[in-house]
Amino acid sequence: MSDFRRLLGYALVHKGKMCVAIVAMLLVAVLSAISIGTIQPILDLVLSPKGAPSFISLPKALQDHLGSVINSLTWIQEADKLTVVIAICGILLILLIVQGALTYLHKFLMSYVAEHVMMDVRNDLYAVVHTLSLGFFSRRSTGELMARLTLDVNLMGETVILTFGHALREPFYILSFGILLFLLHWQLALFCLIGLPLLFFPIAEFGKKIRRRSLEVQERRAELNSILQEALTGIRIVKAFLGEEYEERRFTRKNREAFGAAVRIARVNAFSSPFLQVLGGIGILGIVIFGSYSVLRQILTLGEFMVFLAALLSIFHPIKRLGGLNNMIQRGMAGVRRVFELMDTKPDLLEAPDAVSLPAVRGDVAFRGVSFAYDGAAPVLDGVSLEVRSGELVAIVGSSGAGKSTLVNLISRFYDPIAGRVEVDGTDVRRVTFRSLREQIGIVTQETILFDDTVHNNIAYGQWGVESDRVREAARIAHATEFIERLPQGYETCVGERGVRLSGGEKQRIAIARAVLRDAPILILDEATSALDAESERLVQGALDNLMRDRTTFIIAHRLSTILRADKILVLEQGRIVESGTHQELLEARGVYYRLYQKQFEGLELGGTES
Repeated sequence: MSDFRRLLGYALVHKGKMCVAIVAMLLVAVLSAISIGTIQPILDLVLSPKGAPSFISLPKALQDHLGSVINSLTWIQEADKLTVVIAICGILLILLIVQGALTYLHKFLMSYVAEHVMMDVRNDLYAVVHTLSLGFFSRRSTGELMARLTLDVNLMGETVILTFGHALREPFYILSFGILLFLLHWQLALFCLIGLPLLFFPIAEFGKKIRRRSLEVQERRAELNSILQEALTGIRIVKAFLGEEYEERRFTRKNREAFGAAVRIARVNAFSSPFLQVLGGIGILGIVIFGSYSVLRQILTLGEFMVFLAALLSIFHPIKRLGGLNNMIQRGMAGVRRVFELMDTKPDLLEAPDAVSLPAVRGDVAFRGVSFAYDGAAPVLDGVSLEVRSGELVAIVGSSGAGKSTLVNLISRFYDPIAGRVEVDGTDVRRVTFRSLREQIGIVTQETILFDDTVHNNIAYGQWGVESDRVREAARIAHATEFIERLPQGYETCVGERGVRLSGGEKQRIAIARAVLRDAPILILDEATSALDAESERLVQGALDNLMRDRTTFIIAHRLSTILRADKILVLEQGRIVESGTHQELLEARGVYYRLYQKQFEGLELGGTES
């Protein structure tokens, strides 16, 4: 119920529109009952052997109160049959038009509320996702998160419409037609309604089964979405390594699992409808027999009985629809649970309650006894201690998995160490706000991340409203001006998803221009030139030289041209700094760095990327 209350909280933001929609829905139910009741005089007028119309038999007390209204209808007794039929049909037409207008109002307002709820939930959920740390995203697949933001949120919208639209409408219909049954023949109506509770028990049981199995369906579909997202984003690798058949088998297997889960729901859903239909049919057949007996004994007129039967059928259909709606709502609540589960996820990293804003820094960075491990696994860093002075160029080398990228990720506080601390200008990074820390760090990674936006907006990302002249100057420093100006719309050209319309070197120069524009005192280059060919590296190297000047720079790279000029080279091995010094000092030591250098000399890479 807590999930439902939270969903109700989103819907009640629009309580004014919901109230109007509910009132319109109530009026539609009342007018539907009146419309059926109005048919009785026509039937009795046409079918009565005496030719006199009869009306719904009201209780005597109610007739006394409505005496003037009833007396005003005496003209019907004096009119000919055709005139009465035409008059009643005119009334029915007016009722139908009013019902149509009210139905439109109800459906539009409920759809509006549902769409608004989905928009609000998506906004809140998306905001929550951005508060989560990188560790969370390493544990969850992109496809699963996308499924929760799209498929599950859509289910929430459907649940709003079903719950506050259809599920509230059916009881109104039941109430309105129930009143009509009592007005027609209260003894017979009481007999019919006694059996109604028997129908609600199986409805509740079917709903429980649907809800349990719907969670499984949503999970299977999220897994399917994840496989689809991975295959499409990595389509070049799939084709290059002939992985089509493997991906097809993987997708088919998960698709079959999702199919099986959906079929189990369909089995319950399909059984519930005919089951309720049979139960209701048994009751209606009994009423037909009893009603026929009453007509033959002249306890009821034929018109009363037929309208009674129509009203009874009109009650049964809402009850039957409630069973189907309950199943659909339970499926939707499974999506609601998954959405709120993600919304309630707490970030691994939190700002300290007394976190302060880090002032403009010089760029001194220190690691003091830092150890780190991912989710309780073996330590990636083990007791790392080092000090880097402002303006120094530090190169970090080591084999794949040695902890190079993890080390620099701790500076931006993408993760927190399990022991020790990281300091910037003598301040523990855990004592300052995320924004004030990350504003002073520029990053260029090996995997260039560009968004499906313009070149200008990709360079200016995170610095909204910056002047175009500054963007162009950053591009010039990054040696990107020439190719940008050749693009169809220049700086306003959209680069496509992940920058697909640009070459690898062009994408990297855009990323470097982004770091140039940030103008941060601390710079991290994580394999920043590894994706470049010789010509592109030549163009970028000058930009990097300008970018690194007077900044504290950490470089993870295998290009000797950068490492040779480093003030300090750190050699990581199994999470520890095993060597430290200049290029010449480390070569003379003939240790780990010397062996790595020899491998490079033989044509192999010095560093490699981390897993």
